[in-house]
Amino acid sequence: MSDRGNNKSGHNLNLDEEGLVVGRHAVLEALRYGKPLQIMLADGLKGARVDEITLLARERKVKVKRLSKPDFITEAGDISGNQGIVAKVAPFDYCTLEELISISRKPKEESFLIMLDHIEDPQNLGAVMRTADAASVHGIIIPNHRAAGVTASVRKVAAGAAERIPVALVGNLNQAAEVLKKEGFWLYGAESDGDEQYYRADYKRPLVLVIGSEDKGLSRLLRENCDVTLNIPMPGTVDGSLNVAAATAVLVYAALAQREGWVS
Repeated sequence: MSDRGNNKSGHNLNLDEEGLVVGRHAVLEALRYGKPLQIMLADGLKGARVDEITLLARERKVKVKRLSKPDFITEAGDISGNQGIVAKVAPFDYCTLEELISISRKPKEESFLIMLDHIEDPQNLGAVMRTADAASVHGIIIPNHRAAGVTASVRKVAAGAAERIPVALVGNLNQAAEVLKKEGFWLYGAESDGDEQYYRADYKRPLVLVIGSEDKGLSRLLRENCDVTLNIPMPGTVDGSLNVAAATAVLVYAALAQREGWVS
């Protein structure tokens, strides 16, 4: 488990959670950072990554079950991108906001979180998790309704990041924002008409990047709770915006570049 914290808090909410990890890379990461209940392989599956998975499963004492292709589909389902390999895992274990704040407190390191305002597309959630994990973001905050949860599809897109990065599930994002501000966090909201260009912002402080939904952007109250709203200039287009995952990546790496001293 990453030193950013363990997301095994005992707080489970079922948001269409299949309890599955699919695909070779994602299953390997599940083995490295957790302990799947069982791994199922379609008969005839070969390759170096498959050999690595079966060897690690033997070391971790995880049962590997080989199935004919029809039986594999019957038992594991026909989730897109499964590559003939599925791991049965415990449902994703969310943490509380208080636990995530504690996880983010690091010596000589400012806290860095992402809050997602009702992101409904599993592809976007998985991509944001992968970016956040790569950039050492301390965790992600999502609401427990009208939003994608961490399902098998999300875990597949996240490519192992879901096994490492903590995710806090909250009932009300506005209340969570108020708690975060009382704890000393600055909330930076991303909007196409934001007040400040993203590359001019000061990211060297306890920070929460607040990313709006695919269709509506930030909700009114949550935008009002933000200390700063950021825009990403788009000189190459007359009208439009980056999608959620791309915009998040731009902002996360702008913050990381400044924090790490890559730019002044």
